[in-house]
Amino acid sequence: MPRLAGLPRALAGIGLALAAAFAHGADNAGQTGRFVVHRLAQHLYALGEPGYYQKNYSYLFIGKDRALMFDAGANQGEEIIQVIGQLTDKPVSVLPSHLHFDHLGGLPHFSSIYLPDLPFTRSLQRSDGLYQVPEAVHLGQFDNLVLPPFKVERLIQPGQVIDLGGLQLRMLSVPGHTRDEVMLYDQNHDILLTGDHLYPSWLLVGNLDDYLASLDATLQSIDQDTVLYGAHAGDDPNRVPRMDRDEVVKIRDAMQRIRAGQDPGQAFADPELIRRAKLHEVDKGVSILTGIQFTDGREFGY
Repeated sequence: MPRLAGLPRALAGIGLALAAAFAHGADNAGQTGRFVVHRLAQHLYALGEPGYYQKNYSYLFIGKDRALMFDAGANQGEEIIQVIGQLTDKPVSVLPSHLHFDHLGGLPHFSSIYLPDLPFTRSLQRSDGLYQVPEAVHLGQFDNLVLPPFKVERLIQPGQVIDLGGLQLRMLSVPGHTRDEVMLYDQNHDILLTGDHLYPSWLLVGNLDDYLASLDATLQSIDQDTVLYGAHAGDDPNRVPRMDRDEVVKIRDAMQRIRAGQDPGQAFADPELIRRAKLHEVDKGVSILTGIQFTDGREFGY
């Protein structure tokens, strides 16, 4: 645990609360401002935002040499950096699961940013070497996000391993929600972080054929013992969004029925984000949304 000297009183209190909770083996370390921290394993923490309307979860891996955040949270302040600082003193990089606003809020506060090495992400590089994600991609007007250009320290190729020192994470490309969606597979502990590809709530389909192909690839990469953690909670925003292989099979099968025209879906709307869509129920609160139009009139998909 880093020293607390010199930190604001409120932040020092956060650090002491985290230390006390983890010392007693607690999974949920308690509320730390806008974040709730869960220790999933000795090397892995989930940072939830239960007060945020999309109930986001980001994840922190800690190796012997480095740490890596998977997603940067929705909160646009520096609080995510402060919380990370109470969990590790290792140098930290961040890899977004994809380039939507609710996963990029804290991105400008990271000094080391990774992106997947894809034609789409490379197209975002400017002539000066910085990367600029246009609003049409990150959709930040929903949260008044203004994302400045940023430097990318490392491009990760699909299938490439990120070595944090005794902890190997393989990045997997899974287009379907977006064309740049990726997952992280913890090879040492059989844990898969699935971003917006899989989580126990509404799954937003950007391209049905790509999504199905990615689900088939996911099923080939996991077994019954693999633990999956997604980027959005279900009904309980304080519960880490965990899934298993059987649930992935149900989602894959449901999407096959949608593509075959066997499930036309039901009309759906959500006042905070979605003007209209078709909702296809899967199981246990999991649904698939297709034909999505956002509240600002834009169609979702590629």
